[in-house]
Amino acid sequence: MTETEAFDYIIALIYERCGIRLHDGKHHLIRARLGKRMRHYGINSLPEYCEFLQNKAGEDEITHVVDALTTNFTHFMREEDHFKFLVSQALPTLMEKQPKRFKVWSAACASGEEPYTIAFYLMEHFATMNGWDWQILATDISTKALSKAQQAIYPNDRLESVPPEWMRKYFQRGINAWADYCRVKKTITERVRFKQLNLLGTYDFNDSFEVIFCRNVMIYFDRPTQEHLVGQLCRRLVPNGYLLVGHAESLTGLNVPLRCLKPSIYQKQ
Repeated sequence: MTETEAFDYIIALIYERCGIRLHDGKHHLIRARLGKRMRHYGINSLPEYCEFLQNKAGEDEITHVVDALTTNFTHFMREEDHFKFLVSQALPTLMEKQPKRFKVWSAACASGEEPYTIAFYLMEHFATMNGWDWQILATDISTKALSKAQQAIYPNDRLESVPPEWMRKYFQRGINAWADYCRVKKTITERVRFKQLNLLGTYDFNDSFEVIFCRNVMIYFDRPTQEHLVGQLCRRLVPNGYLLVGHAESLTGLNVPLRCLKPSIYQKQ
């Protein structure tokens, strides 16, 4: 196997598993991010590692490749207008004639900042002590990212965007060796259920959701893959439910049962 064939193999593997198309300019990223796995096995070249993946490695090693090459950048309060829309318009509209119960799905939760931010907003506006019963499903394809999310421990410099009042209410500050870290309190974490999921695969749950966050994911997909994914998500939305995508994403031209309320905010018809 040549170097070019090795890159083509990895690019095809990631597209097949995730729907993400790594273009030729990502060769340096591929080599850098797979270097740790190669060193783990004492493999010196990418072609040799690809032959190992093809002939000897199991599914666990493929999972390591996916973890290494899928982007998990996020931060607390990211694209904050979506959270404000959730609590000021989306949920009040849907809950007018419904019992005080709903579900929100963070469909690409990465290391957990998005679902926890959702939970902060819900605690402020739909407090469980006032009879509200809600749950957040948080999924991601990366088992490494999900592990970080479930630990719910973040360095202080990742929390600068969180309001000081919320820091006091929803975080525990570390001491001694953990002095530079904070942990999300149990009152929040117990409302979030984490699950490993390939959004382009088969969903092994039957939940319906009032609101789905699927942000900054589809920018990596081609249009047919986007349409397939959005169709899958729409089938999990309740009637008149909302789908929120990233500010840089648009569903214009896709054959899906959604109407655009404003850029990045869609409602199921």
